[in-house]
Amino acid sequence: MPAKINDKVGAKWSAFGGSISGRNLMLVPGKMIVQTWRSTYFKKTDPDSILVMTFTKIAGGARIDLAHVNVAAQDHKGVTNGWKQYYWDPWRAYLKKRSSGCRNQAS
Repeated sequence: MPAKINDKVGAKWSAFGGSISGRNLMLVPGKMIVQTWRSTYFKKTDPDSILVMTFTKIAGGARIDLAHVNVAAQDHKGVTNGWKQYYWDPWRAYLKKRSSGCRNQAS
């Protein structure tokens, strides 16, 4: 699905053809992303939720920690399921495939 992102603090971003959107609040290259976040299921009166992702190098790879707070009640289940379905599972599959390919190439 179409996504638009910018690497500037204060810039707007959107993903899934505009179904989710927000602004970059803090960007620390290679370490942290903090964004406002809302979906089309949020009511106009719902405040933006806040997304914080941190990236840490660990032995043998990296770790991503994600906190997503203040998600509108009516979208909480969809957002929770969406992170797993559209982000975590595909990232794991991609990284697993990539690490397998690297090992096979090195052999």
